[in-house]
Amino acid sequence: MKLSGLFKVSMVASALTLAGCGGDINITPTTVDNSVDNSVTNPGGSNPDPISCATYTLDGASFTGEVDGVNCVYSQAFASNAKDITSSFVIPALEDNGAHIFEGALFIGEDIDTSTGATIDDNGPTLSIEAGATIAFTKPESFIRIARGANIEAIGEVDKPIVFTSISEIDGDDSTTAQIGDWGGIQVNGRGHSIRCTADAASQDLCNHPAEGIVSYYGGNDPQDDSGILKHIVIKYAGFGVEGDELNGLTLNAVGSGTTIDYVHVHNGFDDGIELFGGSVNLKHIVVTETGDDGIDWDEGWKGMGQYILVHSKEYGNHGFETDGAKKDPLSGDGQGLVTTVSNPIIANATVVATGSAGAEGRRDGAGMEMKEWGKVQMANILFANSSTEAGAGCLDLFNDKDLSGAAGVHANAKNGDISFESAIFACGLNFEEIDTPLTGELADFDIAAWFAAGNNNQTIGFANFENIFAADGVSTKSAIMDKDGNAVTVVAKDMSEVNPFFDNAGFVGAIQEGATGDWAEFVKASLERAGH
Repeated sequence: MKLSGLFKVSMVASALTLAGCGGDINITPTTVDNSVDNSVTNPGGSNPDPISCATYTLDGASFTGEVDGVNCVYSQAFASNAKDITSSFVIPALEDNGAHIFEGALFIGEDIDTSTGATIDDNGPTLSIEAGATIAFTKPESFIRIARGANIEAIGEVDKPIVFTSISEIDGDDSTTAQIGDWGGIQVNGRGHSIRCTADAASQDLCNHPAEGIVSYYGGNDPQDDSGILKHIVIKYAGFGVEGDELNGLTLNAVGSGTTIDYVHVHNGFDDGIELFGGSVNLKHIVVTETGDDGIDWDEGWKGMGQYILVHSKEYGNHGFETDGAKKDPLSGDGQGLVTTVSNPIIANATVVATGSAGAEGRRDGAGMEMKEWGKVQMANILFANSSTEAGAGCLDLFNDKDLSGAAGVHANAKNGDISFESAIFACGLNFEEIDTPLTGELADFDIAAWFAAGNNNQTIGFANFENIFAADGVSTKSAIMDKDGNAVTVVAKDMSEVNPFFDNAGFVGAIQEGATGDWAEFVKASLERAGH
């Protein structure tokens, strides 16, 4: 589609209107089009239905998007980083590949710092998005934020996903190309537990940890907190910021287990595909392709579960999984009285495909998994494949530069069974990274290869080529896997349904099996096509 002159005029007008009130005003349209098209109906048919843009009422005033051909355009009077929208509204699906184009950030719900005496509205607004809707943003710093007490109900369908993307992908201008970091992504702030809060603060509803990006607050005392549903959604070209203060494709801050995250594809993100800071939200049916940093990253005491996770990093990507426990020693004085202990999720049926190629910024190693900073995890039915033999690209790294040989460090956790792998296959040129800081005391004789081999049905099979491991799509686990020497590998999967009802008894190792059918198979296929694989 070509965007008409209305889009550019409305962007400039909004900038002038908000220049005196602190709104987002640095407007840089990514397309130049001198055509004029002020039509208000769809172009097809003799009696076309009029386009319905999103609308809401706030403090007695009505706000609505403006029709621009087949699209709806939302000025910064409708939504910006200077405005918390406290009314519920619906973003409808549009015909003829129409998109909802936002010139500013979209903040749903009032951001509250409870230390000031203000209270969170438990019945905050809901942003509802219809299946098949496309939502595009025009600036890197613009993102969607769901505040504590608010909800997002973005429920797509297998053949009608909800797509969040860059204006450059949908503007119809061949001179503009969507890029990593074109817009900010989605951030959900929950009221779940975080290691950043003490038990005393949580009990008084005084958890107020600042989120990355534009400051807002998360944390609380409700591990079952419900922030809504994200299902059958696609997030492309998202993420923004600088090292240590970054927006990801999807950021889940202390989000509770009452929230549904299912069938999510993140492609070409600036930082991580999905990053979790505390909380106990669960993940299912996740695909991350060619994102700038890690596929899935967690910290601050996340204790959720995840199943069917595919990370494909042959062009971009640091680790498939990067896992932090706490960022501070939970056994030291400043760690006493925390509302939760270190991160300790359960992950099943995950595949990481990488090449280990070094690239820009020195972090694109395409490694399997890095565990650090006192973290714990239980992993089952895992398949990591990596063609590189270079340091930094190994299947697994227990990285101890901060926890050293501590009694709660990653090596102690591994030795004690608090980090475990079962039914895991490492098909890598380099299986394990060298220990960062030499181990001492009772950990001095720790042998990571022997520890991994002692896990039930774990195997290191080496790497010869991806064809030994994956079916023709490059990600589905072959029914007959071969090791680097061409020998058949016996695969024994763990029944995770016996661990928790959240898990299916998949019956295979990896994220998806050769010949699979159904919604997950269709979602993986569509995700790979979106990523150009």
